[in-house]
Amino acid sequence: MKNNTEHTDRRMTAMSIVSLVLGMLTLIMGGAYLINHFLTERAYRNKWRDYDDCGLM
Repeated sequence: MKNNTEHTDRRMTAMSIVSLVLGMLTLIMGGAYLINHFLTERAYRNKWRDYDDCGLM
């Protein structure tokens, strides 16, 4: 019975670690997406800022 309990505990620990790593990766990838999105939008706005006063927009 003790051997089965140890196996279950190790399995639960491994699942907890995998869940933690996947959660952290999700947060990191979400943050990276947001940073990329904001930097891309800022670069786009800066590129077209000179044309705002010429009457094309």
